[in-house]
Amino acid sequence: MEIQTKLKWEEFESLFGTWAYKFKPFFDSGALDRIYAFLKKEGRRGKKIAPLSFDTWRCFKETSYDELKVAIFGLSPYHTFRKGLPVADGLLMSCVNGGKLQPSLEKFYEAIERELYDGLHLTYEKTLDTSYLARQGVLMGNISLTCEMNKAGSHIALWEPFMKYLLEEVLFGTGVPIVFLGKEAGKYEKYVPPFTWHFTVSHPANSSYMNVDWETDGLFRKINKILKDSNGYEIQWLKTI
Repeated sequence: MEIQTKLKWEEFESLFGTWAYKFKPFFDSGALDRIYAFLKKEGRRGKKIAPLSFDTWRCFKETSYDELKVAIFGLSPYHTFRKGLPVADGLLMSCVNGGKLQPSLEKFYEAIERELYDGLHLTYEKTLDTSYLARQGVLMGNISLTCEMNKAGSHIALWEPFMKYLLEEVLFGTGVPIVFLGKEAGKYEKYVPPFTWHFTVSHPANSSYMNVDWETDGLFRKINKILKDSNGYEIQWLKTI
């Protein structure tokens, strides 16, 4: 019988950044022990997991809880690897580790340009790193924080208890708009707190597969209006040059 080692809070607290005190009840419940027991078991079996372990919680470190403006969740990290390392770097659609702009991220940029800046001839950078959004208060996450190499969405069930806690307990009362990209992520609308703005649109990855434009349904304009009406703030969705 395999003996599971209980995780130590002092080893995890810094990984959670400013969200640590919000995550502690979940940690104390032992639910994270079960998640990491599975990941460790898979690692011992030779399975490659994305992203690298120190990037697993990066979306929370890059976006301060107190400065949170909006939360966006995709399905799971990029499941592809390059030169033995995962393309995923811990932020939604960010692909610094891969060294190449991923099709879904390119669709993301193109759709925002059409929706918000059509005809303005805006000059912007199609950066591989989406931390410019994270640092504006956009939580760039996925409903699954990890996945197995070449198996997109393979750890969704593993992370569902955490996502349920995040949506029902941590984001409760914040009032921030919540966005789900794709049908699978959209199923988590059931955990969204009452009276919370939330949207589900297709994932830009689907558009890249079909080689069509990603339809945003006015998503970014809607979010900026909500934010401006509530606190006079707007997200700069593209990294202008």
